[in-house]
Amino acid sequence: MGGWPPCIGIGGRLERNAHCRCLHKILLKYGVIIHSFTPMMNHFHMLIHIENEADLSKVMCEFKSLYAKVFNKKYKLAGHFWGDRFRSCIVQDDQYALACLRYIDRNAVKAGLVDHPANWYLTSFTSYAYGQNHPILPLKPHPSYLALAKNRTKRRAFYLSFVIESDEFSDELHGRMDKLQIFGSSEFVEEVKQRF
Repeated sequence: MGGWPPCIGIGGRLERNAHCRCLHKILLKYGVIIHSFTPMMNHFHMLIHIENEADLSKVMCEFKSLYAKVFNKKYKLAGHFWGDRFRSCIVQDDQYALACLRYIDRNAVKAGLVDHPANWYLTSFTSYAYGQNHPILPLKPHPSYLALAKNRTKRRAFYLSFVIESDEFSDELHGRMDKLQIFGSSEFVEEVKQRF
């Protein structure tokens, strides 16, 4: 999971279309799979999977540089755009990945920007809940989402109710997600710590 860098923008807003186009270009270049995405007013959240030997720091550095160039050119500015390094967290599949998907798709609602996740522009929610393609990013459904049901309609309905209704496990993520480095069972956390 990557994202959360505070940034400075015109009126505190990301240029969300340009942001998505830059992200798509860099993820495509490095073969990174994107499962979920939500741009916010001054930061973004995403769930990605790196299959090859791509270095996440390099991927994010290139993306942030490209977006800063695009933004600065449009507004005739110069200098840095992003205020901080990105934050990332290794996420275990199944309930932990689903909790992250829900966290990402509910972010604009939690921030009080909209009353329903479908009302927030360029989020991955409409892909998962309604089967609509993201207008810019080639989102690949996460395996944990696909495992919810074999039937596409049932899977979407389940995800929609999962995101809309309360869920104690994933609701706990708000306020702590940016502090987590590994999100999973205690066994998973220990295994990742030993591996890395």
